[in-house]
Amino acid sequence: MAVAVFDALTGGRSLAVEAGTGVGKSLAYLLPGALWALGSDRRLLVSTYTRALQEQLVKRELPLAVAVLGGMGLRLDFAMLMGSDNYLCLRRLARQRRQPDLFDRRLRPTLDELADWAVEAPGGLRSTLPVLVPEGLWQRVCRDPEACMGSSCPFRGDCLYRRDWAKAESSRILVVNHALLLSSPKLPAFGGLVIDEAHSLEDAAVSHFGAAVSDLAAARTLADVSSPDSRHGLLGRLAWLDAGQRDRIGEFLSSCRAEVRGFFSDLARVHGLPEPSSAARPRGTRGEDVLARRLDPDHGLEGIPGLRPLEGLLAQACDACVDPEDASELRTLVSRLARLRGDIEACLKKADASLARWVEVADGRVVLRAAPLDLSPLLEESLFSKDAPVILTSATLSTGRGLREFKSRVGAEGARELVLDSPFDYPSQAGLLLVDDLPEPGKDPGYEAAVADACRRVVAAVPGGIFLLFSSWRVLRVVAGMLKGKVKGRPLWCQGETGNEALLEQFMSARDAVLLGVDTFWQGVDVQGGALKCVVLTKLPFPNFATPLEEARREFMESQGRGYFEDYSVPRAVVKFRQGFGRLIRSAEDRGAVVVLDSRILKRRYGSLFLDALPRCARLGSFSELKAFFRA
Repeated sequence: MAVAVFDALTGGRSLAVEAGTGVGKSLAYLLPGALWALGSDRRLLVSTYTRALQEQLVKRELPLAVAVLGGMGLRLDFAMLMGSDNYLCLRRLARQRRQPDLFDRRLRPTLDELADWAVEAPGGLRSTLPVLVPEGLWQRVCRDPEACMGSSCPFRGDCLYRRDWAKAESSRILVVNHALLLSSPKLPAFGGLVIDEAHSLEDAAVSHFGAAVSDLAAARTLADVSSPDSRHGLLGRLAWLDAGQRDRIGEFLSSCRAEVRGFFSDLARVHGLPEPSSAARPRGTRGEDVLARRLDPDHGLEGIPGLRPLEGLLAQACDACVDPEDASELRTLVSRLARLRGDIEACLKKADASLARWVEVADGRVVLRAAPLDLSPLLEESLFSKDAPVILTSATLSTGRGLREFKSRVGAEGARELVLDSPFDYPSQAGLLLVDDLPEPGKDPGYEAAVADACRRVVAAVPGGIFLLFSSWRVLRVVAGMLKGKVKGRPLWCQGETGNEALLEQFMSARDAVLLGVDTFWQGVDVQGGALKCVVLTKLPFPNFATPLEEARREFMESQGRGYFEDYSVPRAVVKFRQGFGRLIRSAEDRGAVVVLDSRILKRRYGSLFLDALPRCARLGSFSELKAFFRA
């Protein structure tokens, strides 16, 4: 892999590499990438999907690469960048501490602790802060490029973001994430690009090229101009505004609030969804059921007309402002209002067949969304039309039939291919149990009870940590309720009970815990050793074809003469299935079993595609053999 990466970078050709678990793909692109960057006096940009891999590269693999190259007499500098809103802004922090009308005085100690910490802070990333900062407060103290005062900022010399940016500009290897890669046109110049976790590139692209706006986000933006009780928000702090300006802004603000309430209420009502309540909403919880409908093109809703004149009034106030800090906050609000208006217009505009649009209600919030269905031309233009060669890599890019389908979906059809098997000895390290006597998902009222009973039997047979992976929050909650009280003597945790990173740390420390998870724990989770001995895949991870996004995708593909199930649903499910399987064996010393509870893998014609995509393992025929496998 290292040779192929070096040849691609030096030859200016793009390359797609599927490197099975254990190949060591991070070093296989970092070492040749560093040699190429140092030899050609160019920068290598490395992009990951998850923050966990970003930090792993910076804390583990890159220091190792530095040591290796140092032994060769070469010096390698590297850095990491995240999006602006991941950084603490010292000016906004100081301004927030000066506010006499702080929206929640209980947060004063948090602000003071941040200020004390920032004096000698090594960096300003949110993940490194010494205290948990609530989201509402973080939006007021994080870096906002629209609010940045640049060279006139009194904190410019101590700016934490500028410090990281300076490191980035002097680095030979710069680590970013997919979201920043796709959204930032001002990244330091680079001559080569590595996209790790490339199997998630499409998900990142949907978020970037799509649009989403909720009633809650709209209300918060207006409240930051001025809250309904006039005690909070920027408007109340602009003492220099004359009464006429203040009244006009207040009038349009009141009108916009009414329009926001009416728009989202009508949006939900027209589509037969629960309307937003004026009562206090419960805090969002992971796993909340989502009700969604395709956007009706004839609903007749016109968006929120009052946003544009409100933008104009605030822009006029910004032009007349003499205080640079007030001006920067006004610019931020004008920009946020423009984005809010633009997102609504993008969702409501006349759709073509390649755009999915829908409205959903979750946790009492109404959300309007739009997403492109064909990402290949968008990604080709933004990533592959540049002069820089691109290396795409992951442990799972294919369905076992080469990389042509993957390259086509992400606009990299001209890239060379390399597929490398895992070096692990799966026949001796891994067992595979396929349970064939459970009812098929969604076809039997006793399905959840049967899954819960099978999970209980797995827990009884496996002496070590267990992942129970689901494709549905609803089924996860039902099964969790059935297992509680029946799993004794070991922890039983569900995703959503705490943050995913904290939950994973607890799981690894326990070494015999049972963790129920959904999408997040199917991929990107690295648990080595006895902490994880068994992975249970409760269902083949097909996309939910009943969602508005998948309905639109099916219609779009059929209009092109392609089959949604054969050409999209099955390949995506196989790749995710391989990801779930890949959670188990993470080192040459690991040993454990994967249990599949979906009988369709044995009974349906497409089941062989899933099995053929897995490495050859020791086949187990029953729960008794599963127990014996671990005894041995």
